[in-house]
Amino acid sequence: MISLRIQEVCRKTGLTKKAIYFYIDQGLITPDRNAENNYLDFSEADVDRLQIIALLRQYNVPVGAVEELFRYPSMTNFYLHRQLADLRAQLLRQLGLIRSLSTLLTELPPQYNVANLKEQVGRSTAATEADQSMLDLVCPDQDARMISIFIWSSFLNVPKSEYRLFLWGKITEQAQQELKGSLRYVARIIYALDSEQIENDARQRYHDSQAILKMQEDSYGQLRQRIMNRLRHLADDPRDQAYWTLNYEKVTLPLVRFVNGPLGDLIAEYNSEYLIYLKNMQRLAASVRRELLEGAERDLYERLIRVLNGKLDLDQYPGLISFYTFEMGLYMILPLAKQRQLLEE
Repeated sequence: MISLRIQEVCRKTGLTKKAIYFYIDQGLITPDRNAENNYLDFSEADVDRLQIIALLRQYNVPVGAVEELFRYPSMTNFYLHRQLADLRAQLLRQLGLIRSLSTLLTELPPQYNVANLKEQVGRSTAATEADQSMLDLVCPDQDARMISIFIWSSFLNVPKSEYRLFLWGKITEQAQQELKGSLRYVARIIYALDSEQIENDARQRYHDSQAILKMQEDSYGQLRQRIMNRLRHLADDPRDQAYWTLNYEKVTLPLVRFVNGPLGDLIAEYNSEYLIYLKNMQRLAASVRRELLEGAERDLYERLIRVLNGKLDLDQYPGLISFYTFEMGLYMILPLAKQRQLLEE
């Protein structure tokens, strides 16, 4: 195994000794120490990791986030999207400051005393719609890509091809149009969560999607019963009812429309297994819906309508039935007050 001294590592990574020692102290790399001379021996893997760290730090990714990213490597897309969103927010604030100061300077006479700045107190430095438009032109957000990856992650692990790249471009393009509406609230909630919460949710959604994809007659009954049990839980749990009514217009309905709209056809082209999954999910939802509206669970349906203040339109959105069981969990993690604040901003 090749071992390198710190001078060679500095040359290969462009990092200073001080920076490398700092990353060692933070536990981001753990080079061996030579028992004979007490020097640090760096491996090629250490160098590779330091190069990745240097790249992430160039994008101003905080050291704490770098550490989490190595702990949750499958969350790379999420971290980079969130960093872009943070950088865009910072730049938007800077654009507001620059515009305000530039406008102020054009208004000041050539001879001006600092004491006279008192008359400018209260002047707005907030970003304007023009600042936002400029930012979007120079640096478009990538939230639509992030949400698309997040929603359909269970079906994106397929071999690359030119056609799939074309389809992915169409998917994110249409998602961007949706993001101008209520899907922006979905992005806010996702960015407010930590990596462990999102990782755990992604694992659970993958497990559920595989169960639905491979559904047979025996598992069909089990999944159907699971949905029914969750709906009974919703009818009895005031906490879940509060999240449901809070999320209904700005999170739940936009997501249900998004997933069950034209983009679903594109995902089915991207990965044909999604079509099987979708048909099985629709079969489950249709069966439970019939039981609620016309069968033995009519009382449960009426109770749900009552406790949810009518926010359960199964005629127009039958997908709501399965959403609560398989998708809702992520949108009930943040404290209710915090989530309400994000949806009201």
